Amino acid sequence: MRKSFLAGVALLSIMAGVAVARAEDKEIKGTLIDQKCGAGKDEAGAAKHTKACTLKCCDKAGFAVISGKTEYKLDDASATKAKEYLEKNDSLKVVVKATEKDGTLTVSSIEAQK
Repeated sequence: MRKSFLAGVALLSIMAGVAVARAEDKEIKGTLIDQKCGAGKDEAGAAKHTKACTLKCCDKAGFAVISGKTEYKLDDASATKAKEYLEKNDSLKVVVKATEKDGTLTVSSIEAQK
């Protein structure tokens, strides 16, 4: 009986953890840009930026997604995903699914806006 109770508690803890992790994920639509060129821009301004410049500047500055007037910086692992995305896609208009902490995104997926 005691083992069953402990197994039940463990299962509930795992399920609660999964629910919390999913609740933190959010979908953000915006423009993918390097942080240097994106600084101070809103989404309309960032949309005028080129893929070539984004790739040129991202190694030193890092990536960001600008949605409306908000700039979200990408963490290092997410920057790798952004670079892989740009190797296969031309559009800087993206939809990212990510968790946010202090204005920095940890991206779970990135795709072109439709």
